[in-house]
Amino acid sequence: MDSGKNRFFLVVSICLCCVISMIGISLWPVFLIQLRDVWALTNSQIGWISGAYFIGYVLATPIMVGLTDFVDSRFMFICGCISSFIGCVGFAFFANDFLSAALFYALIGAGLAGTYMPGLQVLNARLEGDFRIKAVPWYTSSFGLGTGFSFLIMGLLLTYSNYKISALIAAFGAFVVGFYLLIFVEPKSPKEGLKDQINRHPLDLRPAFTKPKAMSFIYAYSAHTYELMAFRAWSFALFVFLSERSEYSLSYSQITTIFGLLTVLGMIASTTGAKFCLVFGRRKTISWIGLLTFLVALVSAVILNGPLWLSISVLCLYNVVIMFDSGGLTAGTVSASDDYDRGALLAVHSMIGFAGGAIGAPIIGYVLDLTGGEGEIFAWSCALFVLGLGSLLVSLIQLNAQRKP
Repeated sequence: MDSGKNRFFLVVSICLCCVISMIGISLWPVFLIQLRDVWALTNSQIGWISGAYFIGYVLATPIMVGLTDFVDSRFMFICGCISSFIGCVGFAFFANDFLSAALFYALIGAGLAGTYMPGLQVLNARLEGDFRIKAVPWYTSSFGLGTGFSFLIMGLLLTYSNYKISALIAAFGAFVVGFYLLIFVEPKSPKEGLKDQINRHPLDLRPAFTKPKAMSFIYAYSAHTYELMAFRAWSFALFVFLSERSEYSLSYSQITTIFGLLTVLGMIASTTGAKFCLVFGRRKTISWIGLLTFLVALVSAVILNGPLWLSISVLCLYNVVIMFDSGGLTAGTVSASDDYDRGALLAVHSMIGFAGGAIGAPIIGYVLDLTGGEGEIFAWSCALFVLGLGSLLVSLIQLNAQRKP
């Protein structure tokens, strides 16, 4: 096999590892429609359990991602799989209320901190030049593919099984990925001479804040993940609500199949948006994408009370356009980094970025509670408007950065 085929196989295999390790990500968004009544949860508590996933992610990121400048990223990926495994097993056997569910879901989120960006660092350490930059949007889009695959699996299990079996299946996926990386991916320490250029503590992430170009993409990424993760946390419940109030209802498996297909389209949207960034300019393209996504969110909020086919169609469009700037934002951070500080920048990218994801779902939960609850069209319309503000903020951040020299 020539080097080109080796590189291609590496990218594909790490992307698949990312997808399989994420089976547990939609465990709560899917099963919340059953467990919210069993555990007597408010919408705000439901939102905070969703947010706990990203709180766990943010807290684990300084170690899981920051250390990839100093140790083999493959090792951190395996640690992430271990955290996901423990969290899924704990959720299956010990989660029975708000606090316990939030705790174990946070451990699953901490696992993502050890797999998502360290997986990108696995590729960064083993790829060079243009091939590395081109691989970034494909890898970041595997996050969306992993989310869709998770929704598909969990939707089927919601129909035919229960949350405990589902959590154990997710734990098995994390175990398989960790075993694969341990056996089949060769260890690779940071480049020779690289440590001589790093005059900082392994957990010192300050170099990221000295690069305004990178930080503008990082702040925009935070607004992006606020919207994306909140939409994914609540969209299954929204689709179920719309379906139940229509004479043409959709089954749980049909809804999760739609999500699975949408994430494939989201993957295409992410890579397409990244290509547009290379052709038309990164900041200009992302600012226009942000404005377009905000407008689609507004349309979604307005037509929510229309026919089921129309409201679902526009929501599906919204789900896809949210992903247009995902790969471009992460590639922007990577392009603004150097070999000796890439781990620090990606750690800050993840921490600040997914801090937006951590507060998104709780904010939407509060909006629903304040505007009538999850059984009211008006409440969901308000929630969609508040969601769309994330993309508007992305656009404004990039427009502001574009004006600066």
